[in-house]
Amino acid sequence: MTIPDMSDLYPAPFPQDVPLAPLQRLSLDKLLHHDPAEAERLTEVCTDTGFFYLDMMDHPMGRKMWEDACVAVRSGIDVLPRVPMAEKKAFKAPADIKVLDRGYQTGFVKPDGQPRDSEMFMVPAYEVFTKTPNNSFEPPAWLSQHMNSFQRAMVSGNRVANTILSVLEQNLQLSAGSFTDLHRLTDSSGDFLRVLRYPAAEADDGKPDNARFPAHKDAVSIAMLFTWVGGLQIADPEAVHQAQGGPVPEESWRWVQPLPGHAIVNLGEAMEIFSNQVLRSGLHRVVKAPGPQVAHDKYSVLLVVRPRDDTLMQSFQSPVIPQEEGEKHRESEVMTSIEWGNSKIRRLQDHIDKTFTERSGKAFALDRSWKQGKVEAV
Repeated sequence: MTIPDMSDLYPAPFPQDVPLAPLQRLSLDKLLHHDPAEAERLTEVCTDTGFFYLDMMDHPMGRKMWEDACVAVRSGIDVLPRVPMAEKKAFKAPADIKVLDRGYQTGFVKPDGQPRDSEMFMVPAYEVFTKTPNNSFEPPAWLSQHMNSFQRAMVSGNRVANTILSVLEQNLQLSAGSFTDLHRLTDSSGDFLRVLRYPAAEADDGKPDNARFPAHKDAVSIAMLFTWVGGLQIADPEAVHQAQGGPVPEESWRWVQPLPGHAIVNLGEAMEIFSNQVLRSGLHRVVKAPGPQVAHDKYSVLLVVRPRDDTLMQSFQSPVIPQEEGEKHRESEVMTSIEWGNSKIRRLQDHIDKTFTERSGKAFALDRSWKQGKVEAV
């Protein structure tokens, strides 16, 4: 299989004088072939930082997924800088959607019509693969020609995610299907493919406003990121623990260097809930690219899987999952996945609004129509 030439997506070398996150490199081929040692390595990583590199080049399915991610990022390069902002903003989520899994989103728009910090579009898996009378999803004209590559990437992404989930459910001594049955491609769950663009910025001056997306954990089960320019940072787990919910010291953030042919995989907070904190979701953020890369646009492709909408967000029972302390919550008090995702997005959006207002002295410019029943968050 010929892998597309992506050399232009590495416009400048990644600097070697920045602190790097020591992520493990795992093999997709070994995981697919049920290699016991690789399964153990995966579980160890997922009970520590929750972040790892996944080699996509050592198995045909991974190589195909990498190729589809390359095609998907090309779609972003093709449309995001040139399509007028009004046309992009017309690609919105339906009014009854409560998690950000479709549509276009951006923050502050400069006078020239370009986003200052980031822009993105999302393609929803459920509406793409499941046709029902209530399914009214239609991609905008500027995305229609790219839908086949998006679909292929989402199919491969779901298979890879469920390969990881099957290993974790086995090593947590759960019955087969405990996790994977909640993450079928054709179930309504808020799975999506996202293409992101971070426009070139001024040089990193080390100031607090260097952040392009605040520190957070993902409201998903598994996220798979394909990226070619730096900007992603993860926090040292011990520093996060010591911060006790407060800001993590700047010196505790580590850069994640993009590696050719590898996806950057992280567990979302759903897996922490299901395992009662045995599995860990890493705190991460996006900042301006390091060194000379800062002068270039950064593009990424993100594939995520979430639990089925009606999944109760509570821990599973297993000999290796600790029991909840105190009186168990009544079932009526446990949120479903769709309710939980909605609440997470609302809190993150509130945090973004507050941070922007404090730094700029102005009200945040994002459309907050979720206050009338719809969520549109970054």
